[in-house]
Amino acid sequence: MTDAPTQEHGTHRSNLLLANVIVCLNAIASNMLGIGGGAIMVPLLIFLMKVSIRRSVGTSLAVIVLVIGVGLAAQVLLHPADIHWDIALLLVAGSIVGSFIGKWMNKVLPENVLRYAFAVVLLIVAVRMFGLLDTRPLLESELNIHSGPSIAFLLSVGVLAGVASSLFGLGGGIVVVPALSLGSAFFAGDLLAARATSMAMVLPTSLIGAVLHFRAGNVDKQMVIKTTPLALVGAVAGVLLAYVAPVLALKILFGCLMVVAGLRLMLHRPDRAKAAGPKT
Repeated sequence: MTDAPTQEHGTHRSNLLLANVIVCLNAIASNMLGIGGGAIMVPLLIFLMKVSIRRSVGTSLAVIVLVIGVGLAAQVLLHPADIHWDIALLLVAGSIVGSFIGKWMNKVLPENVLRYAFAVVLLIVAVRMFGLLDTRPLLESELNIHSGPSIAFLLSVGVLAGVASSLFGLGGGIVVVPALSLGSAFFAGDLLAARATSMAMVLPTSLIGAVLHFRAGNVDKQMVIKTTPLALVGAVAGVLLAYVAPVLALKILFGCLMVVAGLRLMLHRPDRAKAAGPKT
């Protein structure tokens, strides 16, 4: 008969291996698509490792900061022209405001209404990314930070990204990338630029969220430390893959991710997910 210490050690190793696989996949997808990665990592931690929702979100944000930081550095070294820093700055300004709005909305509005509304938006965007819905961009020319309509558009997108991040634990990039692609004729024709610009916005936004969750005790520090090496490898791989994969493939991947995120929001039941996170 196997003794308890041996079983516990085997479980620990299995949990650590599973955590590394989840974080690596999250890192690749995050930097390949320019998203925060919460739509991937959070549900995997919840359903596969039985980690509580709050701890999953906090740990995901902490990992995302490292992943996006390395990915952004690789982006600067390899393809710096794809990052539109001025646009990213306006998006960040909006996301900070959106984070506080989301925190307030979380207290005063029914969560079910918010979840279903946002899920519907994600599914509509997914249909558009699949090319099944033909729409004209909201702005026909390149975004200009000196133009009133462009400023209003970018701040609005940033606010929505901040609200989504604060309410649902979704990375801001899952809002920013399709919004830039669907809202601007320039980014509609250059998904790689939308992706790279989103990464520049996701980093500070995720950092703010990670700090808040760390203070609240929602970050599994051991999991972050033990999964960081493989996550950083995945981060660089994600940037490289973005420039190898066809644009159509990226759109399909992003559309699939939208569907998964939308379904996750619809099926999510906060009051039923109170399982404590496992030790890593």
